[in-house]
Amino acid sequence: MPNPPTPAVHVLIIHRNDETQAYAEYLRSEGFEATEATDSADGVAKALALKPDFIVLDFDLDGETTSRLKTHALTSKIPVIALAKMDGVLKARGPLATQMAANAAAKAG
Repeated sequence: MPNPPTPAVHVLIIHRNDETQAYAEYLRSEGFEATEATDSADGVAKALALKPDFIVLDFDLDGETTSRLKTHALTSKIPVIALAKMDGVLKARGPLATQMAANAAAKAG
């Protein structure tokens, strides 16, 4: 008897620019379930309603949005990755991003 399919990891992407929106499209192509929000208020509302596995947001939205997410009981444990464009490349910041980089380095090493 075949195993039931594993549910997709659900990520909420809170963005204000095309680069982060492109990241959402990339995650979908890799099998993630991705929901988008286009500002802080919409992102917090969707996080509360959907309780995603993790959240990716534009660096420009990081301070206030992360503070609101981390002080609410329903969203305080959801990992948050902030993306910033540096030297033309999207870079991630946050504990989950650090762990993902370490895992990738261990696999490559």
